[in-house]
Amino acid sequence: MHIVVCIKQVADTNNVRWSKENNLLREGMLSILNPCDDWAIERALEIKKKHKNVEITAISMGPNQAKSVVEYALARGCDRGILLCDKAFAGSDTLSTGRILSAAIKKIVPDFDLIICGQYAQDGDTAQTGPTIAGFLKLPVISLVDEVINSDNQISILKQSLAEGINIFEVKNPCVVCVIKGKEAIKPLCVTDYVRAQDLGVEIFGIQKLDLEPSQTGILGSPTFVSKAFKAQHNRSAKIVENAQEFLRKVITSGGKIGK
Repeated sequence: MHIVVCIKQVADTNNVRWSKENNLLREGMLSILNPCDDWAIERALEIKKKHKNVEITAISMGPNQAKSVVEYALARGCDRGILLCDKAFAGSDTLSTGRILSAAIKKIVPDFDLIICGQYAQDGDTAQTGPTIAGFLKLPVISLVDEVINSDNQISILKQSLAEGINIFEVKNPCVVCVIKGKEAIKPLCVTDYVRAQDLGVEIFGIQKLDLEPSQTGILGSPTFVSKAFKAQHNRSAKIVENAQEFLRKVITSGGKIGK
C-alpha cells in the first residue's frame, strides 16, 4: 500500500508581511509545519503500524526553506520526501496548488492508494486544497475525518465526528482524506529520527517534471485575487468584578459593554 501525505510549511501568523500583489511573503519569516498536516502524517503512520508493506511519501510545495518540513516528515517515519520548488509556483492559490500537487502525485507517485491531507492550513483556512486535489484526480474525498479506523489497498473506513453525531464511511481506494487535529499527544522526535531523515534525503522537482505550463501555476494560474489584506486590531480591555451581583450591575449600567 502506498500513502501520499500532502503537507505545507506555514508562516508565523503573528508576523505576517504581504507583497504588493497581496500575497504572503514567506522569505525570512519563522515557519512551521501546518498543525493539521502533522496529524495527516500521524494517521498515515497509524495505518503503517497496522499493515505490512506500507510506504508513505510526504510531498510539499514551497520555497527552498520548506525542505525542513519534508525532513520533519521523514524523521516522523515517512519513507520518501518530495519538495515541489519552482519560481513558477510562487503566488499559487488553492486551485493552482491543487493542480500542481495532483500533477506531481500522478507523475511521481502514480501507484498511490490513499492521499491524506490536513483539513485546512492555519495561514489560509480555506480547506480547499484537499478537495481540489481530489477534483483533478477524479477521486472521492471525505473531509473532517478525526480517525482512520482502517485502510488498505482496497477500502478506507473513516470516522467523522460532527455536532449532529458520528458518521462512519467506507470508501473505495484510492481516495482523498482530509483530517482534523487529534487530541492525543504526538510522539516527540529524537536525534536518531533526524539522522534517518538526513540519510533518506529530500527529492526536489520543478515545473518541468510535472508537464505543466507556467500559465497553469503561480499567479498566472490563480483566478483568486486578494484585493485587500490587513492585520486585525484588537482594542479590548478587561475589568475584574468580585461577585455576580456586581457583574450584573455593570452589564446593566454599561449597556453590555463592561470592558469600557
